[in-house]
Amino acid sequence: MSDPLLDIKNLRIEATVYAPGEKPRDVVIVDGVSLSLEKGKVLGLIGESGAGKSTIGLSALAYGRGGIRLTGGEIVLNGREIRLADSATLRSLRGREVTYVAQS
Repeated sequence: MSDPLLDIKNLRIEATVYAPGEKPRDVVIVDGVSLSLEKGKVLGLIGESGAGKSTIGLSALAYGRGGIRLTGGEIVLNGREIRLADSATLRSLRGREVTYVAQS
């Protein structure tokens, strides 16, 4: 078996929550998610609204919405750890090697 195109291991994502009348606090919104995608296969994430599907999908592009941080785990795309990639490398990967398609 060959290496997967995308391999996510023990992904951890945190967000800063700004509740009215309270100090900002950090919360874990994704913890311990692992998945892999083999060449020629299709992968879908299924879950309730707000479960983190889009957040996990965007992490494969090393994107984080405002206040969201990738704080743990590995995201390996075509053999490269993209959490460690610089912004120029990420720009070259996005749209060429990895693309996020949201369901409307």
